[in-house]
Amino acid sequence: MDNLSNFGRFALNLSKEAGKLILGFHNRRTEQIWTDKIHFKTVADNKSDALIRKAIRESFPNHNIHSEEGEYVNKSSEYTWICDAVDGTINLWSAFTDHFSVCIALCKNDEPIVGAICVPKREEVFIAEKGRGAFLNGKKLQPLTDANINHALVGVDSGKNRRRSHLPVLNTLLEENGINCNLGTGCASVPLCLAASGVIHGYIATDLEPEDMAAAVIINRQAGNKVTDLSGAEWKLGDRSIVVANPELHKNILALLVPE
Repeated sequence: MDNLSNFGRFALNLSKEAGKLILGFHNRRTEQIWTDKIHFKTVADNKSDALIRKAIRESFPNHNIHSEEGEYVNKSSEYTWICDAVDGTINLWSAFTDHFSVCIALCKNDEPIVGAICVPKREEVFIAEKGRGAFLNGKKLQPLTDANINHALVGVDSGKNRRRSHLPVLNTLLEENGINCNLGTGCASVPLCLAASGVIHGYIATDLEPEDMAAAVIINRQAGNKVTDLSGAEWKLGDRSIVVANPELHKNILALLVPE
């Protein structure tokens, strides 16, 4: 981690600062701000987003900013910060699980080159930078290497909009020759990080937002996992789906999902 660039060090420190902020709202059951019939955010989302945007504007005034809670800032730059001020708002609000985080990524054109994810309740901070490795609390990440699909513990999600879009994928994965178990907690970034750190074997989602994935993409790639969309094409900014696992297991998963 000593070889982080200014971009990497900035993302790491900012994720920690925002993570500390949102942890202060854990299980406080603050007022729900309903954004549509079934989705809500809280003051934690707004405060964290404001903190992140202010820091980016001050340090990199010529960079674009994309975040879930605010309008897109277009500076016509090749660099774009992709941020999720709170991924897993329901979990933060309800304390159902410790799967909530702050995600900060820097993309050069459509490729993530820096990713930082702070999971404050778990006291975990993930950081990766292209060509510089991936780390959890300062230690190099090591994904699981088992390629046997019948052994695989895999997170499977849809995303918050097309909430049944993952069901055909899940049905296929749970066939007799499929995965061991599927896991889901309503938060994409934490299971993506768990795939990078060797807690689970992989992660699949069918319809996520860029801020759900971008930071975790570079973390998994630098850890050694393969990251594509559901068709098997290398993941790039703008893709809605994602498949993550070690290269051999990834190949076996895609063989089920996209048979020749």
